[in-house]
Amino acid sequence: MSATRTRPPQLLIASHNQGAGSELLQLAERRGYAVRRAHSGAQALELAHAAPPDLVVLDESLTDMDAFAATRVLRDDDHVGPGTPLLLISAQRPSSPQHHAALRAGVWEFLRHPFNAEEVAARLDTYVLLKLDSDRARRETSIADAAGFYTVRGLALRAQELTLQAFHHAQPLACVALAPVTTAGQNAVAVDLLADVLRGTARRSDAIGRVGPEEFAVIAPGTDRAGAVLLAERLARGVKTLAGATPGLRAGYDAVGNARYTPIEPKNLLSRATTALRAAKGQGGPNWIQGFNS
Repeated sequence: MSATRTRPPQLLIASHNQGAGSELLQLAERRGYAVRRAHSGAQALELAHAAPPDLVVLDESLTDMDAFAATRVLRDDDHVGPGTPLLLISAQRPSSPQHHAALRAGVWEFLRHPFNAEEVAARLDTYVLLKLDSDRARRETSIADAAGFYTVRGLALRAQELTLQAFHHAQPLACVALAPVTTAGQNAVAVDLLADVLRGTARRSDAIGRVGPEEFAVIAPGTDRAGAVLLAERLARGVKTLAGATPGLRAGYDAVGNARYTPIEPKNLLSRATTALRAAKGQGGPNWIQGFNS
């Protein structure tokens, strides 16, 4: 591992499988990683909380808990959070539904066992370098506001991470930008209402942030263009339910159907969704939601 740092990369492995777990441990230690080994999901959760790892690798066949359940708990732990790369060892080629479920659970990539040592080593090193860059960015600037929404910088960072995950799982990825239709004296009320709906209906896998004083954006992994429309419609219903009326909402979106075969720059996904939102603001009525048209 050639990254310049004051301590070795911290890797947490959770596997009861003597073959896969031991092979990965030995491979990582040869490359200078400090490795902690857990033999169950519960033990992995305890170790991750006690000392935040730079990288987590779980075996998909944990005996004490579902691997996706373990990843969701890890994602909810502030000591791990969404920015820590989390990989899943798999003995079989994952199906498309498994990739979709893994993406939604916060798994960055599957590692096939038996391992190709050179390939796995390169992936571990790449993910640790990404984690270092992410940690540096999080130290240098605020990535979330007082209300818990990502800032523009934080949203861009999460967009980069989610784009990488969608690429490895060959899954869709969407960005939906939203803004309430405000009236004189009611701007803050309308914005707060939309913020409440976003907080109350967010999926664990989504990244939600502010892209303007009255504008929000949702980056939704596993969501295609049709799903982006459904997401906007669901949020509009939520706003209507809370308001007891039909307050105006405008939305713009962009999406790729398969991030592996239709690569997209994360910053472009955000900018295209906000461009579509501006178009929606100029139309309204039945055209309150607009997709980006290149």
